[in-house]
Amino acid sequence: MPAPTPAHARRLSPRTGGARLSRKPGDMHPPPPPGHLHLSAKPAHLSPKPARARPPRPALAALLAALTLAACARTTTPATTGIQLDPAPPHVTPFADLQILRHRAAMGLTGAVRAELGPRIASASSEPDPGRDALRTLAIELALVQGDQTAARGELEHLERDVLTLGDHASPELRARSAVLRGALLFAERRFADARSSHLRALVALEQTGPRSPGEAFKGTALRALARDQLALGEAESAVNTLGRAIELHRESKDAYIELHEDLLLAVDVMLALKQPNEAVIIASDAYNQALTGFGPDTLPHAEALLVVGSATLASGDREAARTLVGDARQILERLQTERSDTRLPISSRALQRCDELSAALAGTPTSV
Repeated sequence: MPAPTPAHARRLSPRTGGARLSRKPGDMHPPPPPGHLHLSAKPAHLSPKPARARPPRPALAALLAALTLAACARTTTPATTGIQLDPAPPHVTPFADLQILRHRAAMGLTGAVRAELGPRIASASSEPDPGRDALRTLAIELALVQGDQTAARGELEHLERDVLTLGDHASPELRARSAVLRGALLFAERRFADARSSHLRALVALEQTGPRSPGEAFKGTALRALARDQLALGEAESAVNTLGRAIELHRESKDAYIELHEDLLLAVDVMLALKQPNEAVIIASDAYNQALTGFGPDTLPHAEALLVVGSATLASGDREAARTLVGDARQILERLQTERSDTRLPISSRALQRCDELSAALAGTPTSV
């Protein structure tokens, strides 16, 4: 299968800043099991026929340049054993393990982490408590990952009441997180315009933070959420610019490897919406390699990356390769569902929806990918 267009390949090659994270002997994770597609430094294997080189649009070039640097960012996987956590001050629910919980959930232990968060939030004081609010924020995120909108809505109402009670004492970061989560719930309800308004409110709140504050890093998350709204509303060109800004912010944060994974997944969808299958294949291969490097094989990010590679491969015209990729992703999702998650809820409603849509498209059903 042919290589991507020379201009795009130069921007994403390892010698010029290289987006692809090729695996080398001694990497922290083993190679994917037999039967899985291994994407090395040549994602061209996924494209069935040569494509004529087209000059990139300025916004598209900016996004690809940001992705080049983002995919090269070092991923830091938090250790989950042998850690001594600093005790929290009095009247603050301990939350020093928040990043560890996020990592475990991202790996596919969504249900287990939610089950752990519930008692911790319930036992917290009713007084202002940043630890409780941080844990509740994660609980809402994970409820939305599993498509549990009822639980997400209930916890979000508690969080919004806390923000209202604090009034002027509520930090810009807390107000922004509340608005981003409200926007995520609205997006899940397919109220895309309302979601965009909520995410814009979050960005306004974050304008009050300094360049080195935690709110500055979270601004990338709010921007990515806005880019997803724009894409859903048919504004793919605007989404390119917005997502590029998000990637720049996440690239500057050493702990944003989970966010960068999400950025790459969305970037594939943006490229497909812009009818740029070659660029989608390149970015999808970066997402695949970064998922293996940051999370390892047979994890939720591995399955999600296989699915976006499948989407890009199908858009490039190689149905058989796409069919193999989707089958591999489904096997991982089914294994995670039965072994690591509450079987009453999907391990990831988004991943299962994409898997079903791709399967329908490959079967000839008129479902858009």
